[in-house]
Amino acid sequence: MGTLEGTAPDLGDEQSSQLLTSSVGGQRSIVKQTAVRADSVVVVVSGSPGLVDASLKKALAKVQVAD
Repeated sequence: MGTLEGTAPDLGDEQSSQLLTSSVGGQRSIVKQTAVRADSVVVVVSGSPGLVDASLKKALAKVQVAD
């Protein structure tokens, strides 16, 4: 298991991103986890790196409208 700091998009007031990697039985898995804080709302999106990058802005917009 390993963790690398990733780059988070410049959204909200604070951002954090990590790439989590694991290897079990010759199978390698990579998961990206990105958190964004906007005012008092925190959005955390985890999954495949491409899907996280594609979904984060939309997820943040949904919560800001609902807030």
